[in-house]
Amino acid sequence: MKIDKKDINIFLALWIKSDPELWGELRDIQIKLLLQRIVKEKSFTEMAKEHKVCETKLRQIFEAILKRIEIGLNKEVANHLRKINNLLERKNVMRIEHDFNQVFLN
Repeated sequence: MKIDKKDINIFLALWIKSDPELWGELRDIQIKLLLQRIVKEKSFTEMAKEHKVCETKLRQIFEAILKRIEIGLNKEVANHLRKINNLLERKNVMRIEHDFNQVFLN
């Protein structure tokens, strides 16, 4: 059985919006950043422009959010959110995978 990615994102959004323990650990802006990154799959660049902060600072804030989830809620949850974040990072990287011996310059 293959699960649709859209269904997973809906589940994650519902969990983030309704988990009282999560809301007890994080502020409103931290919840918003978590939703934007994990569910809406926004890049750090997009989020930095939207919130008028440098990308490096936003990455640090996001890592602090994950650390707070790890300490306050559950280490496994934080690890899975990190995995999703890492997958999103790889998604944004363009890769060129060609055999350059077969590239013809015409």
